[in-house]
Amino acid sequence: MKRREERDRKFLAAIEEVTQNLWSCKEKYDLVEEGNHPAVLRLKALEEKLTTERRLLEEVSLPCRFILEHFTVFMGKSDHTVGFSLGQQLEIGRGSINDFSIQEWGNVCLVIGNVCLCWRDRDYQYLFYPDKVILRSVDRSKPEIHLFFNFAFKYSKILDEFRDVATDKQTFYCYPDLFEDD
Repeated sequence: MKRREERDRKFLAAIEEVTQNLWSCKEKYDLVEEGNHPAVLRLKALEEKLTTERRLLEEVSLPCRFILEHFTVFMGKSDHTVGFSLGQQLEIGRGSINDFSIQEWGNVCLVIGNVCLCWRDRDYQYLFYPDKVILRSVDRSKPEIHLFFNFAFKYSKILDEFRDVATDKQTFYCYPDLFEDD
C-alpha cells in the first residue's frame, strides 16, 4: 500500500505538471479563441484524459480503481475481451475495452466495443471473482452490472499492489484465493 501511495504521488505530480503545461501552451499560442477547431478539440480531449487520470488516483474507490487499472493492461487488445450484462434488461456479447473516463462525482464510463457503460462509483459495491466482477447497487434501485473477462486477475502484474481491495468498505465479496500467492 505504501508503495502504491508513493507511486500515486509521483503520478499526480506528473499529471499536474503536464496539465499546467497544456494550459500554458493554450494561452501562449492563443488557442482558447479557436473554439471548435479540430486541433483545439483534440487538446480538450487530452485535457479530459488528464482529468480522468487524476480522478482515478484521487476520487474513485480502491475497488473501482483496481478494476480500471486491470482493464488498462489489456485495453484495445482484441484478444482480451470483456462481456457484460446489465441486470435482466441487457446482455451483450464480448468486446474490447476501448477506453474509460471518470466524470464529476465519480461517474465512471467504460467503453466496451461501441457501448458506453456508466455507473456512479459510490453507489455500488464490488464482488470480485477470478475472471469477473459484479457491481451491485447499494440501494438496489439500479440493476447489477456483470463484467466477464478472459484476462483473469491472477495474470495482472498489479495484483500485489491492490491486496487491500479485499478489505475495502466498498468490496462486498472477494473470492477467497484471489490475492493469494500461487
